[in-house]
Amino acid sequence: MQEQPARYCPRCGGALAPGPVEGRERLRCTTCDFVHYLNPASAVAAAVLDGRGRVLLIRRRIPPFQGQWALPAGYQEIDEDPRAAALREVREETGLAVEVTGLFDVLWVPDDCRKPANVIVYLCRPLPGPEPESEPERLVAGSDAEAVRWFELDGLPPEVGFGNAERILARLPRP
Repeated sequence: MQEQPARYCPRCGGALAPGPVEGRERLRCTTCDFVHYLNPASAVAAAVLDGRGRVLLIRRRIPPFQGQWALPAGYQEIDEDPRAAALREVREETGLAVEVTGLFDVLWVPDDCRKPANVIVYLCRPLPGPEPESEPERLVAGSDAEAVRWFELDGLPPEVGFGNAERILARLPRP
């Protein structure tokens, strides 16, 4: 689903029409020359590794890729540092507090049923908590997830959305 282009100028209310700007055709205001740039969104994904060869995935409750497994991920808020966005998304979607241990990749995702995005993928690890036997109680699926679970890196589920399996999971470091 591609984002629908704006029809009116946010500054003066004039009509937007395609025209040449900086060597490309862009929407610009026919009244005040405002240029409506269509830029990609900024999103984050968290590859949470437990140090034992497992990665944390959520099963999506909502489209796109409803019912499929994916990394905790989402769009960065306008007033949010990308690392903070990754920490927030993991907490919201899994209930787990984590820390960022490093930058894994920056991916250009042209269109995954939403809008084009630059996705910053961070490596993360869980913050210390209860003993491993009580680990399932730490995991709580958020409102957009129907389940959250640890998977062995060599035993990932077949139904992984967003191309996460090929783009990210296959390249994660093994212990």
